[in-house]
Amino acid sequence: MLFQWVRAVLLLAAFSIVPSFAARADGARSALVIGNSNYVFAPLANPSHDANDIAQTLRKAGFSVDTVLDADKRKMQEAIAQFGTALGQHKGVGFFYYAGHGVQIAGENYLVPTDAAIDSEASIKESTVNASSAVDAMAATGVSLNIVVLDACRNNPLTPTGFRGLSRMDSSDRLFVSFSTRPGAVALDGDGRNSPYAKHLAQAMATPSLNLENVFKHTLKGVYQDTQGQQSPWISSSYFDEFVFLPAPAVPALASDNPVQPKLPRNLTGVYRADGANPDGSRYRGITAVNQNAGRIQFKWWIGKQVFSGTGEFAGKMLVVQWGQKHPVIYMPDKHGFLNGEWADGKASERLELFASAAPAARSLREGRYSVTGRNPAGSSYDGKVTIGKNPTGGYRFDWKVGATEYHGDGELEDGIVTVHWGDAEPVVYALMGDNELKGLWSNGGGEETLSLEE
Repeated sequence: MLFQWVRAVLLLAAFSIVPSFAARADGARSALVIGNSNYVFAPLANPSHDANDIAQTLRKAGFSVDTVLDADKRKMQEAIAQFGTALGQHKGVGFFYYAGHGVQIAGENYLVPTDAAIDSEASIKESTVNASSAVDAMAATGVSLNIVVLDACRNNPLTPTGFRGLSRMDSSDRLFVSFSTRPGAVALDGDGRNSPYAKHLAQAMATPSLNLENVFKHTLKGVYQDTQGQQSPWISSSYFDEFVFLPAPAVPALASDNPVQPKLPRNLTGVYRADGANPDGSRYRGITAVNQNAGRIQFKWWIGKQVFSGTGEFAGKMLVVQWGQKHPVIYMPDKHGFLNGEWADGKASERLELFASAAPAARSLREGRYSVTGRNPAGSSYDGKVTIGKNPTGGYRFDWKVGATEYHGDGELEDGIVTVHWGDAEPVVYALMGDNELKGLWSNGGGEETLSLEE
């Protein structure tokens, strides 16, 4: 048994790197792979297999790989130090993959060597390797991209009652982080040769032409489907450049080829039309509002009378949104500017079309009289006036007059998005374009409206 104070079990992951750290030019690919299976206190079946298979896949993708199996603390520390030195000399891309036991204590993730002592919290901290030591060694080299993969939290005797799983790790525009399962959750070791995560990661990395985001998107979907939703990998990064593990054979470029790679915009705050397909094949339309502020990306959908909300994180050019179900939605941009989303189980899809972006500094709504121009869901146009004022209880009061008809609603402003409930099943959702204009959607996105302040 373990202790109540151990806040979680984690980590089975695979890492690959150079067998010999020979000097190489910029653009080199270096990897360190560690797989620990032969524990005295709780042996694991698959980490050594996972490490070997990931290492082999990385070599085929042009990485120089050092594989370390069943390592004690000294061997792990030496391997990480040598990896950092070599990566600093060779530059290029670094890849670190760990498979084995791990624990989270007080928000820190610890990789467990085969000789670790686990009889107290102090002994665990003393006899394990802090995962941040590997990240710090890689970050200090200043390379263009570091990829850190932790196949974490395997089901094993280390798991105590209470909080489980790895603690979140901060990423950056040069650091791509993936856990085999979301923070705080448990991953599976697998019944075959590999863990579900290592199996699908190796397959995705070996697929020609897949960029970084698509490799981990394929991995996420494969793990989710294999485990019937029990395990959903977690990804975090704001790396926006292009990286491909295994390029496709070179072919002559066609004149019609579009060399421009779509990129997810840095600021997504705005109002979107949503068009999707449910798991049963039925279609739906609606309105989606996205609020992005200080790294927080909040989603809210109005689909008929139903309202959903979720939280998104960048993973390079991929956006992963958790929305209250076990499976997240994964969005990727296309060259036309749409956000194409797919549920992790592959059973449903959604496309978001930007209707109006909120101004970056749109944090206040001016009171006053606005002119109204709009379009009804049936296609006819309308115009009128609306007066916006403060509510005594907070928020804003909207009073429209369109022709001979009056409408009234109560609105709230949050980070550039104004949501006004006016008695219909769906609100009007506006993007605050600046001090003088709002642009919004209503009626499942079929109606649209622009408000312009009258000076």
